[in-house]
Amino acid sequence: MQPTQEEWNTFYNEFAQKYINQSAGVTKALGDQLLSLLPPITSTSIIHDNACGPGIITSSILAHCTRASVDPPTIYATDFAQGMIDTLQTTIDTHNLKTVTAQIMDGSDLSPFSDSKFTHSITNFGIFAFPDAIAATKHIHRTLKPGGVAAISTWKYPGNQPFVNQVLQELAPGIEEWSMKKEWTDKARLRNALEEGGFAEENIEIFERAMLWSIDDFEKTVERFNGSFWDQAKGGLTDSQKEGWEDAVRKVLKGRNGRGIDMIAWVGVARK
Repeated sequence: MQPTQEEWNTFYNEFAQKYINQSAGVTKALGDQLLSLLPPITSTSIIHDNACGPGIITSSILAHCTRASVDPPTIYATDFAQGMIDTLQTTIDTHNLKTVTAQIMDGSDLSPFSDSKFTHSITNFGIFAFPDAIAATKHIHRTLKPGGVAAISTWKYPGNQPFVNQVLQELAPGIEEWSMKKEWTDKARLRNALEEGGFAEENIEIFERAMLWSIDDFEKTVERFNGSFWDQAKGGLTDSQKEGWEDAVRKVLKGRNGRGIDMIAWVGVARK
């Protein structure tokens, strides 16, 4: 079973405040690896943080600039979930981030942005949640300046999903496998989306990047798999089966004997 668009929207709105903890810092760590593949970001850069969530990429960019003693770039952060934008706006207000603007926008329709606006366009683990991925890449291409660079990440192997499917089998043997947009684990899907968006084949590179989700803190890991992030996966369970979720998580986790969870991403980098 895969989430519907309505389920995605509801999920991201409700999940905003818990995102960083529930994702175990994985999307941030891989986002940092993504940034290392891009041309240098300077004070004159104009960046689109597309499907920004609570501002993972935006925060990483600003932290990098602080470490490098570089004035921050102009960042436009957009997301289709009001909850995510509200969370980021609180950060902007709290820290007086004058170069960052946050606004509601569907990544499939960036029409409020003019042509050739951005030097960098970054979509970190968001492309698979857009209603129309090809419309999204066309808008990404359109809004980049000539010579500008887009980076889009998606999952090759999100090891937390097989883990959750093990939990589901403990609770309901034979239940249908749960996945989030499985077609995006194919590298060709990402390349094709970029090409159909208008990027020339010779200007596209696809990189593989990985990290290990540590489960050394057993109780913290149990807490993460108990979080609302995984409510979508429980759709096929009865109420009584759902009550056994934490016990099943503990059983599967113990069976790993401390072995971490592999999280492997595709990162597409394309120049206009």
